[in-house]
Amino acid sequence: MKRIFMLLVLLALLAGCSAEAAPAMYIQPAELNEEEEAIAELLGADTDQHLFDVVLDGTAKKMCVTAYELADGTWKPWIGGGGSGMALDEKAKEGRLCFGFEDLRKDFREAAQFDGRGYTATSWEGTEDLDDPEGMGRTTSFLSNRTEIVYGQEIPLAIQINTTKNQVLSYNPEYFFQPEEYEKLGYEHVYALTVMFSQEPLS
Repeated sequence: MKRIFMLLVLLALLAGCSAEAAPAMYIQPAELNEEEEAIAELLGADTDQHLFDVVLDGTAKKMCVTAYELADGTWKPWIGGGGSGMALDEKAKEGRLCFGFEDLRKDFREAAQFDGRGYTATSWEGTEDLDDPEGMGRTTSFLSNRTEIVYGQEIPLAIQINTTKNQVLSYNPEYFFQPEEYEKLGYEHVYALTVMFSQEPLS
């Protein structure tokens, strides 16, 4: 009897862990099936295209994507990529986001599709003339795990560093909330890309 009781307790604990590991709303790197991977390969999709799966509860009314530049220890919206608001269809639940860029200071594209319906896409082109010194390198880190979506809270999707330094520490995008960690490393250019979902309508 004791053995059965302990087994029930263990199953209950495992069930609790599973529930905790799978939030009701989340964003994560896209999981492509074989057919989708074949289509992506046919279309020439490469590492400059980054896909994310999104699960919502059907009450979101807008999605906001913002690009930031690190300046004086704080994140400041970057005009070239700026921030965009996208109205979501009523009762949107399952979707996929695609971000296409190599250098966030140059061309940038975002696209979204929810519940298998038509997609919406937006593109920007950087207006600044880039005059990078010789030896400038770039590294980008992306969201790599399932992350809970909380309405009104930004989720960092990518951090990009442009620097002439020989050694580059590429932190998890969660360090977006600790910009001082990047500031003290002295990189010439640090950018961030975030997404936020809201129940407020697009104004």
